[in-house]
Amino acid sequence: MENDGILCQVCQGVLLASDRKAYTPARGRLIVTNGYCGGGCAERLPRRRVSAEAVRQQQPSMPAPQAPAVRTPTLQH
Repeated sequence: MENDGILCQVCQGVLLASDRKAYTPARGRLIVTNGYCGGGCAERLPRRRVSAEAVRQQQPSMPAPQAPAVRTPTLQH
């Protein structure tokens, strides 16, 4: 059985069908094993974590920014 369009790409839960004829015994087994998709899976996905090394490889190497020199007034007596 082809599961494309039946299972959620994120949680692998069974998506609701628009027609009652779509509820076949095979779909019923998937519902029992995988459960239903609750919806909103894209919002629950953690943001992709990118390693610092991967970020460094993507960015051109530039010298680190330096703070401007601070002049301190000298006291005259």
